[in-house]
Amino acid sequence: MYDVAVVKYSRPHESLKQVVELCGAIGDIRSDSKVCIKPNIVSWYEDVNFPKYGVLTTCRLIEDMVRLLMEHGVTDISIIEGMVGSEQKHKPSILETASRGLGLDLLKNRYGVKIIDVMRSSFTEIPVDDKNISVNSDILEADYVVNMPVLKTHTQTMVSLGIKNLKGLLNLASRRMFHSTDQHIDLHYYLSRLPGIVAPSLTVIDGIYSLELGPMITGRAHRADIIIASKDLISADKVGATVLGIEPRDIPHIAFAAEAHGRKTDLTDVNIRGEVNITKLLKPHKWKLEQHESGEMPTYFTNAGVKGIRFLSMDDSLCTYGADFYHYIVQGILTAKNKNKTFDDVEILYGRIQKPTPGHKHTMLVGQCQIKSNSEHPAINHCVTVRGCPPRKDDFVAACKEVSIELPDGFLDWMGKSPELVHMKRYRDKPEFDESFYRIE
Repeated sequence: MYDVAVVKYSRPHESLKQVVELCGAIGDIRSDSKVCIKPNIVSWYEDVNFPKYGVLTTCRLIEDMVRLLMEHGVTDISIIEGMVGSEQKHKPSILETASRGLGLDLLKNRYGVKIIDVMRSSFTEIPVDDKNISVNSDILEADYVVNMPVLKTHTQTMVSLGIKNLKGLLNLASRRMFHSTDQHIDLHYYLSRLPGIVAPSLTVIDGIYSLELGPMITGRAHRADIIIASKDLISADKVGATVLGIEPRDIPHIAFAAEAHGRKTDLTDVNIRGEVNITKLLKPHKWKLEQHESGEMPTYFTNAGVKGIRFLSMDDSLCTYGADFYHYIVQGILTAKNKNKTFDDVEILYGRIQKPTPGHKHTMLVGQCQIKSNSEHPAINHCVTVRGCPPRKDDFVAACKEVSIELPDGFLDWMGKSPELVHMKRYRDKPEFDESFYRIE
């Protein structure tokens, strides 16, 4: 049996200490250990107040973990993360900017903690089947790895917990490889291989805030006050999924990982520590964006009265760059000046596997993968492209103009402010959403 501790968060430091002791991990920490903490810092928006609830690992628990390690004599502690965009040459990197915004940089002076940017560090190639995956070398050299994901659902992988959090340790080429077009060797398959490559010593799922329809700021956060901890990664994820209201066996990457390690896909090999009923802690969290019964567009388009657009649901081939740009497409259509009229029969394709269908007046191909695959497709009448990886924002504005989608004036500037103007406003005047959890002072 594998122990998983679940406690209600109530007090800084003490709640984390309690859950770590309950799962039996505290005695495994040696004072001379080189320790790496892998939080989930999935995005950062500079100069706007964006919702971090359920999106990022709380700074409260990160600092609590550092303090707990130091109480056991550990002095070599690193926080390690690989944010997409940090690989670019400009300084400071996105991770450095996020660390300043969250106050994580204060941990350097306060406790001597190092912050390692995966995208600017070295990688080690690990063979997986007939391919190699490039994994951050620091994490492989660590004596003790603390994996600190957030309790959230995910519109591609159903949940984003401990296993999914490890994807942030890979280089960009490996991450793109995970988003395969092969229906059998796909994102879920590759994720299921990660526990065999990086085996965390301790997984702590931060559920102070949970996130529905994550993993980004467009999801809906809930104050949950839950911490889940286990020395066993797969067990932690099985319990996290159950708390979110999803059977572990129904989540492909968790089920594949369990089977690959000779484990059960349910909770029959897990011992829950803590006086909680994990099936009644939260209301079930949705993970999938609903599509209209026609399959032609999401329900939030039909609810907004959108007509004349074909926009299919997100699939597993869409990489992080593409998923981030997805929101530009959505907001462009929802805020278009002519959204109350029927658009001029526009098919919008993104990701790597979507294909044009005959009979549409215009087909917009978003991103280099789509352009490479479909720009010469015989089903296309009028091809309009949005180049780049990530897709270029000015190309999108030009493409919309070409197919008569009338974006509002200053659309790109507005999108830069939308994390605060659109997404943050749902949490205003709700005291349970406390920004201090995401700022070390």
